[in-house]
Amino acid sequence: MTVRTLNVFIDTCKAAGLHVTYQRMAIFKSLQVYKHHPTAEEIYRKIKKEHPTISLATVYKTLEILAHHNLISRVTHLHDAARYDGNADFHHHLVCVECKKIVDVYNSKLDTLKLPENILFGFKILHHRVHFDGICRQCQTSKKNKPKK
Repeated sequence: MTVRTLNVFIDTCKAAGLHVTYQRMAIFKSLQVYKHHPTAEEIYRKIKKEHPTISLATVYKTLEILAHHNLISRVTHLHDAARYDGNADFHHHLVCVECKKIVDVYNSKLDTLKLPENILFGFKILHHRVHFDGICRQCQTSKKNKPKK
């Protein structure tokens, strides 16, 4: 993680009226290290080693606060577990439904995607992220190599 990223995090917290606590810093730092879009439980297990007094409830609450203030994003509720992304840059995701791997996608055509007015049902769109479900190359390969019963 770069100092610039950490400084932006601190400045954004302060601008939003959020205290910069050791718990928030530890959770944000762990999201910068984890590039696979971890669950709250994975973050908790990693942070607990260095901060044994932190609770799982604190991790959940902090993730929701950081996501609410756009410091991180909640990627998906894939298989009953929210996954989090420390990359706040605008991007989209590919999700493997087999192994649950999430891959970041940057594409300017997806960034400018517009829905036709007749299908908005009165919604005012604030922002969008495109999420593609599929099967990754590794899972496709392992399926091909599994013996058939």
